[in-house]
Amino acid sequence: MNARGLGSQLKDSIPVTELSASGPFESHDLLRKGFSCVKNELLPSHRLELSEKNFQLNQDKMNFSTLRNIQGLFAPLKLQMEFKAVQQVHEKLNNVTSRCQLKKKKERR
Repeated sequence: MNARGLGSQLKDSIPVTELSASGPFESHDLLRKGFSCVKNELLPSHRLELSEKNFQLNQDKMNFSTLRNIQGLFAPLKLQMEFKAVQQVHEKLNNVTSRCQLKKKKERR
């Protein structure tokens, strides 16, 4: 070994950060990231997170149940049928307008 010693040999070598894997096949680095827990990835991290995620659905259920208690069984069913009918018409109109836009683009060429 020369007078410079082992430290200079390590300094001249490739940095360790370049040796770490990256990309879609990267392995989990326990020293930097800690242990991974599959449960935390699948379930919400906070108990209110699931409630917030389904807020609109829960709000609709509550409104339909209130409407059912006040006006009877027919009122929420009628609203749901009307909503589905409007959605179907809206989808058909979107298809027609997109077809018209495609025809106009072809005519311009």
